[in-house]
Amino acid sequence: MVLTLDDLVWATAELVKEQAAEAPAVWVPMRHQEPPAEHGWHVWLLEGGRGSGKTDGAAAYVDACATAERIRVSIIAPTLGDAVESCVNGPSGIRAHNPAVRMVGGLGGVHLYWPNGSEAKLFGAYTQEDVERLRAGGNRGLVWAEELAAWVRLKEAWDQMEFGLRLGDWPRIVASTTPKPRPAYLVIRDDPRTVRTGAATAANPYLHQGVRDALERAYGGTRLGRQELEAEILTDIPGALWSAAMFDDRRAAPDLARVVVAVDPSGGDGDGNDEQGIIVAGRGVDGRGYVLADRSCKLSPDGWARRAVQAYAEFKADRLVAEKNFGGDMVASTIAAAARAMGVPVAVKMVSASRGKQLRAEPVAAAYERGEVTHCAPFPELEDQLTGWTPDSGTSPDRLDALVWALTDLLLGPAGTLEVW
Repeated sequence: MVLTLDDLVWATAELVKEQAAEAPAVWVPMRHQEPPAEHGWHVWLLEGGRGSGKTDGAAAYVDACATAERIRVSIIAPTLGDAVESCVNGPSGIRAHNPAVRMVGGLGGVHLYWPNGSEAKLFGAYTQEDVERLRAGGNRGLVWAEELAAWVRLKEAWDQMEFGLRLGDWPRIVASTTPKPRPAYLVIRDDPRTVRTGAATAANPYLHQGVRDALERAYGGTRLGRQELEAEILTDIPGALWSAAMFDDRRAAPDLARVVVAVDPSGGDGDGNDEQGIIVAGRGVDGRGYVLADRSCKLSPDGWARRAVQAYAEFKADRLVAEKNFGGDMVASTIAAAARAMGVPVAVKMVSASRGKQLRAEPVAAAYERGEVTHCAPFPELEDQLTGWTPDSGTSPDRLDALVWALTDLLLGPAGTLEVW
């Protein structure tokens, strides 16, 4: 099982929430969690870095509205499971603010009920079936759109939600999200009827240090960290083959027909600037590519070879693809020695970069653009390299190179020499 960053943060939060003695006994909103003072807005958009308190603020607002008057609410998240875990049962969910709220699941879906008769129905925005459920979701007076920028069916789900938002004197939406530069999201964000509040991760003084450290380790110092921690809208770099929107469709891999570990060696010995790119990817039974892990490192030749062989064994790969332009026979012999020392039989394909990086990268970037590749978890350093590299930059990022070798082998089938040790 591969844990995503969300899994890590959730597990850490669960472990430490009982120890959060520094948090106030009575919930008091931080400034960015306070709803707009003016009446009549259509969308209140809480943009925040991870852990900034955006979900907490939205949950408090929805509960306050549902407690004050009898209303019908829609709660929509990237998936129905996200709506249950994050919006209702999580440490920042509605029931953390109001334990009297009941959750009931049945053939009609998952609903929440307040003591005064207010009702909310939970939805996902992941599949076409989710969109159809929203179409038949009934009329509502308030909507909570959780992690709006991460909805897979953003435009379709938003449109269906809007059609049913018609009850009461002031139908409105509270949306909580880490922002992303998706066109449909930017339309909502820039609508003159939208009022925005926001904060970076660091703005939440109650965020436990363990969670803060986990987020910093994952995103600190990266371009993606500006989005995930600082809540900035990342604009695409002119000339880059990859854009941030290409990584929106995070999902678990299905059964895999093939798995490869690709290695882009370097001259780094663990003390220099060069990394050794090590990327694990698979081809699903659906024919799509799935990036499973980034095990890149700065180690000695024996160190990176062992790391690659370990990934080969862990993911039950059928091939280890390594570039031979740098080091030639040394690369092959280093991997062979590590495989023998670890007792792991390894099938290795040595490949040669006979074409320039742009020509090798373009077909892989095109596969992303067609929606044929999914990153199964956030890979901040890899995604930074992909979105930050342009063909005329003069750089040669190792993680990018390893990714290109892996997906080329899985989806495009390069020539190479296969050996089994």
